[in-house]
Amino acid sequence: MTHSKRTTRSTSGFTLAEVMVGIFIVFLLMGLTLVSFRAAANGARSVSDRALINGLKLSVDEFSREFGMVPPLVKDIGVDTANPYPLVSVDGLVIPAVYSTVVSRDLEILRGERDDFPRYSTYSLAYYLVGALDAEVDGVDGPGFVEVRRGGNFAPVYRPTTAGAEEEARRGPKSYEPFFDTENGSSELFIDTRNRLTFTDSSGSISQNRHVYRAEIRDRRATALRYYRWYRDEIAIADMPGGLDAYTDSAVDFDADVSGLVAYLNVPKLVLDSFGDPLAADFEMPNEVRSASYAIVGAGPNKLFGDYIDEEQLASDTELQKRYAENLGLSVSLLGSDADYRRKAVEAAREDNIVEVGS
Repeated sequence: MTHSKRTTRSTSGFTLAEVMVGIFIVFLLMGLTLVSFRAAANGARSVSDRALINGLKLSVDEFSREFGMVPPLVKDIGVDTANPYPLVSVDGLVIPAVYSTVVSRDLEILRGERDDFPRYSTYSLAYYLVGALDAEVDGVDGPGFVEVRRGGNFAPVYRPTTAGAEEEARRGPKSYEPFFDTENGSSELFIDTRNRLTFTDSSGSISQNRHVYRAEIRDRRATALRYYRWYRDEIAIADMPGGLDAYTDSAVDFDADVSGLVAYLNVPKLVLDSFGDPLAADFEMPNEVRSASYAIVGAGPNKLFGDYIDEEQLASDTELQKRYAENLGLSVSLLGSDADYRRKAVEAAREDNIVEVGS
């Protein structure tokens, strides 16, 4: 009699399906961890960006307490086509070219009535908070500056003469350390030492004095921060029925037919956009904006401000399309051909703008 012997073999290993499930779980956990890490990193960067803008606002407030005014708005694009630079020579002194409310064209610009001139400067904060200009302009070699006058110029600096006694009696104006520290790691001071401005003297001869004029406070992405200024309409509040409280926020078309408080305050649209849609029926002007006269704006992580609201400009400017495509991950061809795509691109560009307003 023969007996058949059955043997069973037990396996202690994993099946292919089990291994695949395990790998999937590992990758899923890695993905979740990576997403969490990125979110935390982005959150930390956002906090750092906001701290930078807030720090600049505090510096502007300190400047205002010291000089009785906020920093003037420098004409980044120059006085006119004959002088496309932010410095001018007046009576032998080189001074910043700033917007003035006593000059009719400047007032029109500050009220937003001239689209060919911006109401922001990338130079103002570097000039007046850091003192990035040459000693011949702001009175101090390196960071720092002397007293700032209401016209935006710095107090005259007495230069050494052979008349020792006379020089001893003339003690120069008070000097100031920078109001903002660009060595804190969240920003950098950019000074373009390669491109300098040369003036001619009254005889038409070329002057040997060459001055730095491009100076900007930039964020850690090397994007220059903007300093906005604006000016309200001169409307007698006492003559308005109901006073300022009755001057509502209503607006129809921001560029052409604006009414109500939005029109009276003349706040640049890019600044208002950070508080909601100023053209929406339910838009309410925040109290902090009602009394504001300046704003500091950072472009945020995407390095775009999103103020190219003229779709034709974005449609025709190929370099601008490339910047938008690169920084937002968009299609260059659609930016050139699709108007709705361009509109959404502009909205996405300004979504992460960082804005601080002050009066």
